[in-house]
Amino acid sequence: MNKLEFDSIQLEFGAQTILKSIYMKCFTGSIVGLLGRNGCGKSCLLRSVFGTMKIENKSIRFNNQPLLGNYLKKRIISYLPQDILLPSFLTFSDALDFFEIDFCKMACHFPELVDVLPRKSTEVSGGQRRLFEVLLILYSHHPFSFFDEPFTGIMPLHVEKLSEIFIQEKNQKGIIITDHLHRSIRSICDSLYVLANGQTYPILREEQLLKFGYLSEL
Repeated sequence: MNKLEFDSIQLEFGAQTILKSIYMKCFTGSIVGLLGRNGCGKSCLLRSVFGTMKIENKSIRFNNQPLLGNYLKKRIISYLPQDILLPSFLTFSDALDFFEIDFCKMACHFPELVDVLPRKSTEVSGGQRRLFEVLLILYSHHPFSFFDEPFTGIMPLHVEKLSEIFIQEKNQKGIIITDHLHRSIRSICDSLYVLANGQTYPILREEQLLKFGYLSEL
């Protein structure tokens, strides 16, 4: 079992403190949900841990060993950003080759995606693109995967199917996921955090989502 753990992350934009007291952990075999209101810093947190947002103060550990410098090449974490993952010049077939993924894994759940393989991201609908990108990261060979708003633009029926695949794939990796469809997140996660006032709080009871201002009612 692998463990990813991070804390001591601090981020400020001018006089505004975005992140100040962070602690989260994720084990392979589990899905960790991260909830928070718009603009609270969820994307900044995921990007800083992934390694594409440079923050001076942070501590990230993989199996109790610090991740230092440019650790992207170690292929420990894969990351689906909130915006587009695939560059416009890349076909979906090329993306499969880059991630070293057999399309059969996707086709058994979404056979209609075979039609997008020769196309580029700008040549398909936003929902098709997002669905393919989510599956790329889910089936990636990294021990941990981050998902920032994976269900955006995806039809409810596909969200339901993806939720089932998330549960299946957690047997192969650890997953941290954030999305405004909080009920979908809460239905699949094994542990839950909320980010509020620059801090992460473990959620053990549903009522805590009211306490920390994420929900106005249950």
